[in-house]
Amino acid sequence: MALLTCNRKAVSVATKTDSITLSAMLMLTALLLSAPALAQAQIGEVDLQGEGCLPVEHRSGSPTLPLTGDYLGQRPPGETPQLFAPGVVSTCKEHSAAMFTPDGTEMYFGRMFPAAIYFMQRTDGGWTEPEVAPFSGQYNDLYPFLSADGQTLAFSSNRPAESGGTRVGRQLNLWIVERTVIGWSEPTLLALAVDSPVSVGGPAIAADGTLYFSRRVEDASHDIFEARRAGEGYATPRNLGSPINSDQPEHSPFVAPDGSYILFSSFHGSQGRSDLFVSFRAEDGSWTRPRNLGAQVNSPWKDEYP
Repeated sequence: MALLTCNRKAVSVATKTDSITLSAMLMLTALLLSAPALAQAQIGEVDLQGEGCLPVEHRSGSPTLPLTGDYLGQRPPGETPQLFAPGVVSTCKEHSAAMFTPDGTEMYFGRMFPAAIYFMQRTDGGWTEPEVAPFSGQYNDLYPFLSADGQTLAFSSNRPAESGGTRVGRQLNLWIVERTVIGWSEPTLLALAVDSPVSVGGPAIAADGTLYFSRRVEDASHDIFEARRAGEGYATPRNLGSPINSDQPEHSPFVAPDGSYILFSSFHGSQGRSDLFVSFRAEDGSWTRPRNLGAQVNSPWKDEYP
């Protein structure tokens, strides 16, 4: 598993009338596994040393800490996806996307085996070593998504719904933490009205608080859902349906802060195992037909977690 970066100007998507350039940098992951079920099992590390991907405990030849500068001092994103901070952030583990705070002084990402959320901070002496976030580390915490204002972080976890309870096995629920004057709050379970115990993951939050996530549906597939704010909570989640969802798994959404477009991973019409797609919100609120981001971004492997 490797975390890749690609400049926002590298990918433009044709519409009926013109060409629209994506307005957010893509943080991509190339998941070199054969099936989604493997994400729940302990697996061996894929040999990617030729690409600079090193086991986290073996860093000879990898960048030395502390790293300094924007984006951990890595080469600014260009038009070709590149490995991000190999040996420090990108290791031979499965990763989620990297999320930076608006001021660029903190970065959060998920790492599997063990499953936890990590963070790094930019100080006068450079970026700190990746360490487990203070609200993570005891349970399987995955897929962190930082809101555009940096004040809310949503993630998936199998932690028990009540303190002292039993973890929910392989089932995942959505949780959030809020930034306070003394740091992150205790995680709060998101109360979503669902009709059966299901695994939910890959949360994304728009600036108006609308929540997007993937949810297991029939035949062990996944669809993307939307839940709008309703008072202090959320209304009943709505399946985005066609053309976003298909008869193949769709998951790991990223939504623009203004809700104008959504990026997600799908097996439908992919050039490999799964590809990244984009859909734009039309004036009537509907979604345009998803467009594959193409070979410049996608690979023959699983491309996920934009």
